[in-house]
Amino acid sequence: MKTISIGIHNPCVPCSCACKYCLLQSCKEAEGIDYYRGKKLAERFIVWAKNKNITPLPFYCISYCAEYPQLSDNISFNKENGFLGANFLQCNGLKIRTLSETDQFIKNIKSAGIENIDTTFFGNPKYHDSFAAREGDYDFMLLLAKRAAALDLNCSPTVIVSRESLSMLDELFDTLESIPGIGRIYSFLPDYRGRGYLMEKARITVQDYEKLSDKIKKTFNISRYKTQKDWLSSGVLPEYTQRALTVTLRKDNIDQFENMSCDEIIAYVEKLDDDYYKAIPSINELAEIYGNKENEQLYRLRDLFWMWQKRYIHENHISIYDITDERYCNTIRS
Repeated sequence: MKTISIGIHNPCVPCSCACKYCLLQSCKEAEGIDYYRGKKLAERFIVWAKNKNITPLPFYCISYCAEYPQLSDNISFNKENGFLGANFLQCNGLKIRTLSETDQFIKNIKSAGIENIDTTFFGNPKYHDSFAAREGDYDFMLLLAKRAAALDLNCSPTVIVSRESLSMLDELFDTLESIPGIGRIYSFLPDYRGRGYLMEKARITVQDYEKLSDKIKKTFNISRYKTQKDWLSSGVLPEYTQRALTVTLRKDNIDQFENMSCDEIIAYVEKLDDDYYKAIPSINELAEIYGNKENEQLYRLRDLFWMWQKRYIHENHISIYDITDERYCNTIRS
């Protein structure tokens, strides 16, 4: 199993939302460490990677949102090292601002080098606010998208599609598309990670997708989604050969990591990953056990693998570190 990327993740900023499907399972609380303490470890990893000719360089990312005083420092750090965060900012979960405060925020991040932002929408205002667990979130996300476009900052909204929101989508898209200068809209289905399992009953079927209007369909990368029937009928499913590894910095592990070498930290997380996947069958074996050829819901293959893994671990009472939980050190295999 080849490790193809390394991230240093510091969940040191509480999110103002607690979205129903949140990958990081936000509870509006921070669980990380001091920003600069985490940056120091990230800098050590970058020097280590350069000395070993490892590419891409390990990145330093902050969660749960971009509401922290060191944001401009992190953007500069990303710029110095050629990371995506040099010009892109995910804007979900920010504190709600007035129009003038929103304009100032946009001007500040533009001057720091941000060229693209993302805001996420779940449905109509009432449903959206319930989904995000914050009153007024829809209106603020819409304000942010409008003011970004007006101030020449590209905003490409993303839309989460589920059976719960199908009847709301056309009106939502009309609203977003009416914004002068709005960027391209992207739609996707909830991942199974984090709290994504809560959306399982609302996952759309292929028939639901076919009924969507053309303007919504064109925002999907539908080629990545198939029904269980189609995945299972495609022959032997591809086994994973590589992993993206993330070292998550928390109050309960930072002292340990600061006293370890970079090689030791990577070996530690790789062993957690190896032990997890040794405890469960392969994807093809899980497909034999749990695959449902009658199921018409749409999945990415990795979502099926995560779903089958969780079911196997639960049914067999396996106690093991969950390497897929992004609140902690984690990996994503591909």
